Amino acid sequence: PPDQIKIRRVVGNLPSRVADNLFWLGRYLERAEGVLRLTRTLLGRMIDSDVRIPGQQDAVKRLSGLLVAWGAAPGGRTALIRQANVALHGVDQYGSAAACIREAKRTASVTRERLSIDAWRLIGDLTRQLDRESSTLGTEGEGFETADRALRGLAAFAGLAEENMIRGDGWRFLEIGRRLERAVTTCRFARHFGDQNAQAESLDVLLDLIDCQITYRSRYLIGVAFHPVMDLVLFDEHNPRSVAFQIARLDGEVAALPTVRGDGLMEAPRRISLKLAGDVATARTDQVDRSFILMVEQRLMSLSEAVAHRYFLQSGVDAPSGKR
Repeated sequence: PPDQIKIRRVVGNLPSRVADNLFWLGRYLERAEGVLRLTRTLLGRMIDSDVRIPGQQDAVKRLSGLLVAWGAAPGGRTALIRQANVALHGVDQYGSAAACIREAKRTASVTRERLSIDAWRLIGDLTRQLDRESSTLGTEGEGFETADRALRGLAAFAGLAEENMIRGDGWRFLEIGRRLERAVTTCRFARHFGDQNAQAESLDVLLDLIDCQITYRSRYLIGVAFHPVMDLVLFDEHNPRSVAFQIARLDGEVAALPTVRGDGLMEAPRRISLKLAGDVATARTDQVDRSFILMVEQRLMSLSEAVAHRYFLQSGVDAPSGKR
């Protein structure tokens, strides 16, 4: 009878396969966002800037090189506009935005009952926006608008996850996947554009990629400089795009995951996340170099592997390409 229904606030045990798919849904969506930000920044530089300026040439070359390194665009003598189109629409390139969104949709389809209608529609809209023949070259302006529109769609999905999903273990694995991938992506941005020999244009690109131009300009009246840029990118716990912010959120969500040990000792995922959070929180910008950033990135990947081995039935180490 209705007056005898027992109140419940948890669904019960979360199947391992569902946790696995939600984790990778978060990672694929963030991976797509990283490619879209790279492509939008590249196209923006092609539209607005004079590539004859030496610093601008170096920044454009770094953007193009990272798209190639991520498997999002072809290398060689491929024209920049061709690289940008393939990075957006090239489903044959495993790292392109279109390929990442397709993988996200495939992963989401396995857990369809866990997603709202609005979330599912957003993923479908993103797939349709990016599902175009990459051989049909668009202009720089068209590509920029496509990337910008897709990024707004991803922001809408993140908003739905933040505001509409119950804070159960399913949401937690989705959040861990998102934060892990964003932290790794930001580390790669920092290594590629923020080395100590980088010119001002490359540091400016780094601020564009993490969406922090307004924050930087409001804090510092001088032009871009290495130490304040790297502090904002890596260590500012108030910046939702910084590495420190992602790691702090990761440590909190990993700490809330269920455990099976009865001896009170930490399991491997929490040991890694807690130590990493402490090391990043106490680091200084004068200690930053490529080896430090690479160390953080590698430990983030170790955390991903530890979560997989602990919670997923068919766990495995990430392939070299980063594909599941």
